[in-house]
Amino acid sequence: IAVLSFFVLPSVEGEKLNRSNSPLAMLKMPSILIVLLLTFLSVAAHYGVYTYISLLVELIDFRGGIGVALLIFGVGSVLSVIVSAKYIDAYLRPLIVIMLAIGGISMALFLAFSGTVGVSHVAFFLWGLAFGPLVTMYQTAVSKQVEKAKGVATSVQSSVFNLSIMIATWIGGLLLVNFPESGVRYIIYMSLICFVLATVVAFLSKRTLQSSPSPVPSTTS
Repeated sequence: IAVLSFFVLPSVEGEKLNRSNSPLAMLKMPSILIVLLLTFLSVAAHYGVYTYISLLVELIDFRGGIGVALLIFGVGSVLSVIVSAKYIDAYLRPLIVIMLAIGGISMALFLAFSGTVGVSHVAFFLWGLAFGPLVTMYQTAVSKQVEKAKGVATSVQSSVFNLSIMIATWIGGLLLVNFPESGVRYIIYMSLICFVLATVVAFLSKRTLQSSPSPVPSTTS
């Protein structure tokens, strides 16, 4: 990555840090805070379960084991990355809402149908679909909130992303330690709640998650 970056990436002049483009200034913008909240809820929803995915596979007695589960998850992720790359600018909010809803449905399937053959396989595929564009969705959303200092804004969002992983896995670990028999199921419930909350927030955030206008085709007389 370092070698490719050196030879391929263009040299871009940086921005001077001041009061208007500092990380603290980003945190004072309501629209940025909405994107950070969505990032926190969505990442917690995914990584709280993903970190302990092997325990999930054991809990539901998944046919095929962890290898098949990760393969199906990966296929779903790749497909959603391809689709989201094509439509994310024109349909940002619908894409985020749909992906969050799909993530919630996958968790509900794990809880309701446990290791039912076929259903649990579909659940892993849907979860992969929801996971694929996770980074792209919110980096696109946060960059739309500022005209300048996009690098600072995405850095703040990235920091929240990593903080969310830490908090979600910490809570998941506490659940496993304090509830050895039901801890994994409680983690799935936590994920489902985060997905539902994030879906509601995204659905209501019409102005913050507004899509880029579609390009108007040029006409010649």
